[in-house]
Amino acid sequence: PAVANVDQAVVIFALSYPKPNLNLLDRFWLSMEQQEIPTIICFNKSDDCPPKEAAALAANYEKSGITVFITSTKTGDGIADFRKALSGKTTVFAGPSGVGKSSVMNTLFPEAKMETGEISEKLGRGKHTTRQVQLYPCAGGYLADTPGFSTFEVEQYLQMDKDCIADCFPEFRPYLGQCRFSDCAHVCEKGCAVVEAVRAGKIAKSRHDAYVSLYQTAKQRKAWES
Repeated sequence: PAVANVDQAVVIFALSYPKPNLNLLDRFWLSMEQQEIPTIICFNKSDDCPPKEAAALAANYEKSGITVFITSTKTGDGIADFRKALSGKTTVFAGPSGVGKSSVMNTLFPEAKMETGEISEKLGRGKHTTRQVQLYPCAGGYLADTPGFSTFEVEQYLQMDKDCIADCFPEFRPYLGQCRFSDCAHVCEKGCAVVEAVRAGKIAKSRHDAYVSLYQTAKQRKAWES
């Protein structure tokens, strides 16, 4: 959804139901990185996910230097710290339908009284309840709530040259320029410093998998499509 003049973005995904689509999360996060918008990840519905599983998922992104919050609107877990991160800033909320964006908004700003929806049993995903961008005062700043997005919509905005994608992964940066070949794609090449860092556990494999997926998508895109 089109927004402007924001200080940061919060990408909200559920921890369990609907099951988080990490490929979609990484694509959205990269689109924000491309536009130089500081981005926070919020994994919601912690009350419906084993704590160790939630912590492991968050750790993969925290190793990248990304700020991550784990929250639950049912128990209140993580909400106080999350609110502090929004203090005095204009923040845009975004995420797939059904992950609890409206519930989080209601918890942070009860006066909003936003409609919440159920998860579709047949499709395993949420139903749209937010249909337009709305701005609410909160913690000395503003929250902009947006309609749920889909993979197709994210693809429309993610138009990046394949050779620029690695620069957007903070955990890759210490190893860039150290590969055997100057034109290394950091996918599976011999002598790749990034690949070696993945094997050594210094870079999360899931994050490298996300990079490879994004790189291959950009590689297949024709110049005229951009």
